[in-house]
Amino acid sequence: MKITFDQDIPEDVRPQIEEVIKDTIEGKCSCGSDEIYVAVTDGSNIDVKCYDCGESFFELEVEIEYQEKETQE
Repeated sequence: MKITFDQDIPEDVRPQIEEVIKDTIEGKCSCGSDEIYVAVTDGSNIDVKCYDCGESFFELEVEIEYQEKETQE
């Protein structure tokens, strides 16, 4: 199973999300794809869905801390 993450999901929470996905989703989507896309739906919710057809497997509420990049002048 290939898992692709939205760029807004921080690297440090991805391993925990991958573990939940692998424990929850067994096999391929009904369309036959085994690629998963993890997208942020709003500030604290993520949608785990099929990369090819967009069918949602489940949603999770996670705590994501966004760090603002400091600009130097």
